[in-house]
Amino acid sequence: METYLLPDFSSYPIEHRVADAQLLSGGVRVTWDDGEITDHHRLVLRENSPEPVTTHPVSREQQLQLTDIPADLSITRAEPHGDGGLAVWWSDGPVNTSAYHPGWLRAWGVSPTGHATPAALPPRTHWDASLRIDSLRFDGAAMLNSDGDAHEDTAEFESWIRHIWTHGVAIAQNLPVKENVIFRLPSMIGPIRETNFGRAFDVRTRTTDVTSNAYTDLELPVHTDLDTREYMPGLQFLFCMVNNATGGESRLTDGAMLTRHLRDHHRDGFNALTTIPVTFLNKATDTDYRHVAPFLVVDDQGELIEARWSPWLRGPLQASLADAERFYDALRLALELAEAPEFVVTVKLKAGEMLGFDNRRMLHGRGALDRSTGDRWLRGCYVEREELASTLRVLAR
Repeated sequence: METYLLPDFSSYPIEHRVADAQLLSGGVRVTWDDGEITDHHRLVLRENSPEPVTTHPVSREQQLQLTDIPADLSITRAEPHGDGGLAVWWSDGPVNTSAYHPGWLRAWGVSPTGHATPAALPPRTHWDASLRIDSLRFDGAAMLNSDGDAHEDTAEFESWIRHIWTHGVAIAQNLPVKENVIFRLPSMIGPIRETNFGRAFDVRTRTTDVTSNAYTDLELPVHTDLDTREYMPGLQFLFCMVNNATGGESRLTDGAMLTRHLRDHHRDGFNALTTIPVTFLNKATDTDYRHVAPFLVVDDQGELIEARWSPWLRGPLQASLADAERFYDALRLALELAEAPEFVVTVKLKAGEMLGFDNRRMLHGRGALDRSTGDRWLRGCYVEREELASTLRVLAR
């Protein structure tokens, strides 16, 4: 079997092999054994040649710069090579030929229409109220021991974080009820992000320091956190220390599913929420964060990238009267749908359970609670979503 060098540290399974290679004016068109066709620009191939003149054999970073490559560089020959890879012959430069791993080539290929192949992350699953929340529970005792230290077996941890990626939410249960657990499990994904609420925050019925509606016993409509930040946190974790008060159930709505529903059934409202700029601002005596963006940020297919779903942290809308009317009509509809029974899943966290979710996708809220009947104490923190993607890729290696 041919041994190929790689220009990075990722793992690329060989699922398909190069069947044919055709020279084009700007690069190579590859036909695969399953009939798929991918195009590869000459400079993309040259910059990512895995041989050591181009790619440092230890760091795997490029050491040959674009300005070191002749502008008129061309490919003189290309053909299938070894165990399904591609061999390329160059017109000029310190390297005459390059050999490309078939898994790498397939992963980074572009279709003739210009559409890139998907990144090697699990596809996302959209859901509504039919979701069985128990299917998203994982054994925290297999992730951390009773002292809060990580186990060497990462299988259960990987399943938990994979579902945070795919479903936007997952629960780790049977964790030790210790204050530092809020740092231990999320930090296995990536660094904790500190905010104006600190490295961790405590949502507790007994608090007297009310700096947010979350620190009261009021019902909280579903929302995303820190919409006022230019780069709002990607992941949020809530760890239950105690929850014996009446009420206070957590409510969850999939913002990605809700965005699809608006796109498919309420196009005018969807257009308003994805195009009209909104000023998000916090209300505090010692900070003044502001950011301007649409309520929903979507890609060119209308799929959700980021929801700044704030029922309260919005400044006065600065828009024409016509646009303001459109926006408020759309917002009223969206807020009503987000709390509608067909979209909401409810769960009451128990001591030792940690809820992890995508803060730019998942809308979370809670029912009102009666503090005279007991205590509710959740410890929370944030981690960036890109840390989750990175950890999943590394685990996949």
